[in-house]
Amino acid sequence: MDNRNDAYGGFMISKNVLNGVPIRYSFREPSTIPQLNGWNIFSELDDDEYVNNPDNFVIVNAETIYSLAPQMLEIFEAPYGTDLFWVYEENVHIGFYDLVADKTTSIEQILA
Repeated sequence: MDNRNDAYGGFMISKNVLNGVPIRYSFREPSTIPQLNGWNIFSELDDDEYVNNPDNFVIVNAETIYSLAPQMLEIFEAPYGTDLFWVYEENVHIGFYDLVADKTTSIEQILA
């Protein structure tokens, strides 16, 4: 899986996500650090105070993000500027809400 990790680069994620709290929000922006892929991932518990403390975030590889949320690799190629709210029903991830377009979206639409 090393080649795969190299191909994806690093994901910046909340330590809450790393500890098993469901993802609530993800966005992709160009990174000034070449080793990062631009994806930033937040949990449903992350409030402004939490997010504003850089110690609450870690960089993980593709293998780790796949173990936490395999959907991230499905939407990995989404363009910079992608801004998604993760939708759950009875604690099961069922889709995405595009915060830029202000509508429910599919993986196919995210990648288009």
